[in-house]
Amino acid sequence: MALNLLDIAVWWGAVEIVGLSALPITSYICRSLKDYGYSISKPLGLLLLTYISWLISFRIGYSTFSVLFALGITAACSLIILWKKGLLIDRDYAIKFEILFFLAFSVFAAVRAYSPDVYWTGGEKIMDMTYINGFLRTQQFPPADPWMSGAGIYYYYFGYLIVAGLIRISGVLPSVAFNLATASFFALSLATALGIGYNLTGRIKYGVITAFFVTIAGNLVGFFQLMDTLLVKREGIDGILSFNYWTSSRVIPDTINEFPFFSFLQGDVHAHMISITFQLLIIFLLLNVMKSRAPGLTSIFILGLSIGFLYPLNTWDYPVYLFLAVVVIISCFIMTKGLIPSSRKEFLILAATAGATAALSYLLYLPYHASYKVERAISIVPSGRTGLIYYLAIYGLFIYLLYSFVILRYRKHGMRLEYLIIFLTVPVLSVALGLELLVVLIPLLILSVILIFREKDGNHAFVLILITAGVLISLFAELFYVKDALGSSIPADIRLNTVFKLYLQNWVLWGIAAGAVVYEFREYFNRRTVWCAIALFLILMVSVYPVFATIGKSGAFRGEPTLDGEAYIKREHPQDYAAILWFRNVTGQPVVLQAPGELYQWNTYITAFTGLPTVIGWYWHELNWRYPYSQEADAHWSDAGTMYTSLNLAGVDALLQKYNVSYIYFGTAEIKKYGSPKLFDSHPERFEKVFEYGDVAVYKVKTNESGNK
Repeated sequence: MALNLLDIAVWWGAVEIVGLSALPITSYICRSLKDYGYSISKPLGLLLLTYISWLISFRIGYSTFSVLFALGITAACSLIILWKKGLLIDRDYAIKFEILFFLAFSVFAAVRAYSPDVYWTGGEKIMDMTYINGFLRTQQFPPADPWMSGAGIYYYYFGYLIVAGLIRISGVLPSVAFNLATASFFALSLATALGIGYNLTGRIKYGVITAFFVTIAGNLVGFFQLMDTLLVKREGIDGILSFNYWTSSRVIPDTINEFPFFSFLQGDVHAHMISITFQLLIIFLLLNVMKSRAPGLTSIFILGLSIGFLYPLNTWDYPVYLFLAVVVIISCFIMTKGLIPSSRKEFLILAATAGATAALSYLLYLPYHASYKVERAISIVPSGRTGLIYYLAIYGLFIYLLYSFVILRYRKHGMRLEYLIIFLTVPVLSVALGLELLVVLIPLLILSVILIFREKDGNHAFVLILITAGVLISLFAELFYVKDALGSSIPADIRLNTVFKLYLQNWVLWGIAAGAVVYEFREYFNRRTVWCAIALFLILMVSVYPVFATIGKSGAFRGEPTLDGEAYIKREHPQDYAAILWFRNVTGQPVVLQAPGELYQWNTYITAFTGLPTVIGWYWHELNWRYPYSQEADAHWSDAGTMYTSLNLAGVDALLQKYNVSYIYFGTAEIKKYGSPKLFDSHPERFEKVFEYGDVAVYKVKTNESGNK
């Protein structure tokens, strides 16, 4: 199956149109920046498209019309701004930016074409495909959960809504759009990071370096892995071609430590991957606040809207970026007015700006908050904290660059060496508490905070704020964890999700800061000092992973490329594939009974590739999302099994009515688990066989004498 260039072109065109619809808005609110906001027109356009289409769907329903109507509203707002304020644009930068964006998108689309399968092992692709297809059938909000019929979604779902909106605009098949979405978010993240670096340094070259640190660089483990392959195992070219991309994401025992390039290469269209683009959007907007010093009402509104967007997109990010926004706003005030407000009016302005941002971030998403009620508790980590060697294997380059920056700023401010005495207590404290990371984090935190209050240069203060936020994130993950189903059943994994989510945020913040540091030390690179040699070697080390991991994940680029994520089903599961095609002709959202979903197994694929709801999908996911309230998921799991195994027609009838089941599917997963469909074949008056292909069969539940299914 050849690579479909038309789909690539159409999808890219849809993203461009969305970006153009928001360009005058970004130009207006980012007048203080060198690129006039051009770098964020696409992510902000996607945010507005998703938010407006979601909001108006409470009245007019969710459909292609509502998405196009939302696009029209965004464009209309832009036209008004264009008419009243005009358009500020740097054409030379815009051309270079668009070339880079297109190259990043097309190259990563090609990479995805060599590992496109929406497969059921080693990731969450089946889940992602389920919710994307589910939203293409969704008409009302709050949406129903396709993996748990009759229940609402208890998972942050805006990422899937973004992809569904682009599918409705472009008309690209979901199985192809799945991989193009990954390529899009990679290109959007890279381009937005470039824009931040460009506006911080005024140089495109350093914008590219910033983008590299954020979206392409790997951790140091990739280098050690390559050395092990070549020098220890002596596997040569075969070892290189089969390089294991997975290893670098599992450095700290019993946790996950993904970083952006791994997430994009893995290719799960998951909340944490999608949110990278929008984290960078908020950092960009905060840089605009820092540069302008006095954000206007429109800027505050867009900032609040963007921060609030993180809650239904990837809730873990919301408190971090709300905190970051408040710190930036306060820092701007201090740099402009001084540490203490000179009047009540100044204090009220500060409070109003920070308060309005926080309030808008919540109030603009009230319909979501009203329907999303999940309890999570924060607890102290009892044991199993991060070893320093593991931490440096992940963040070694960043630690080196960031320490270099704060020490340089420390010296330039002429600060006395007496401040360093406080650091002598850190090793003792660290050993006493069993917290190895304090050795590197506490000095960096103290230096950064002191310098923030002394800086008059907005760029330097902004970088220091990013450094400080990253330190606090790492410290939080050492001391606390968010309780979920993982920690309740597998004690060793209590920090798994916490480290996973927070370390990814940490990478984004420090990647931006590292790009700015390289700019600050540009003269040191020219001098070829020892500092330069170490920095270059570390940069070389983090450059190993993206090259060799891509080769390994793509199967050394052998085979015929395709962007169709479901092409493998036709080859490996032809009978189930025929049923999937048949179900796509079914309209609405009738419930399809399938075998209860087990983690990382070939099951619930009818739901995944059609969006039709089932009684229970992957049970563990539903249990985790609804933790600590698992009774509903337990009942769905038990009843689904009963409907397949019981020979009591009356009892099965009652359960079919309870879950409003319209179709019963008997495919390869069900045959393997339950054998033959004896009950359904023996009662044709209740179950009509409407599809059959080989061993696979679909039964439609007939209406009984009382008018019920």
